[in-house]
Amino acid sequence: MNVSRCNRNAISEVVAALLLLSITVGVFGVFYTYYVSGLNSSGGSVAQGIQDSAKATGELMSLVSYQVQGSTVTLYLYNYGLQPITLSPPQQAFLISGGTEQQAESFTLTDASSGSPISTIQTQKLAELALTFSSVPSSFYVEIMDSIGKSFEFQLSS
Repeated sequence: MNVSRCNRNAISEVVAALLLLSITVGVFGVFYTYYVSGLNSSGGSVAQGIQDSAKATGELMSLVSYQVQGSTVTLYLYNYGLQPITLSPPQQAFLISGGTEQQAESFTLTDASSGSPISTIQTQKLAELALTFSSVPSSFYVEIMDSIGKSFEFQLSS
């Protein structure tokens, strides 16, 4: 009689272990399904984010020269990256000085060699960006954001 009691206890422990394992697998399945469905519903945004990140890593721009005349700041920008840089609307350009920020009142981008208006700075090209602000202090930063949200910041002085 004592032997059969041990067998029953052993069987109940096996059943309990299998029951716990099946509950764990079931809970994991529910969370996995929820996680995968969340990825599928936002798949376009994830793919777009990866594409934008790849573009941003290929976007390299340097400030070649600049001029400050009154309230107008003219930047000569060279795209030495692997991707064209688009500054078309909604373009954003800011002047930052002493913790205050001004948005550009006007924004004109032209090809430096031909003088024709452009919205995209092609690779290995020089562009002229004229920005007008309400006032220009003696020392300031200009921050420009492109169409995918990458920011370019240049420290200037008048």
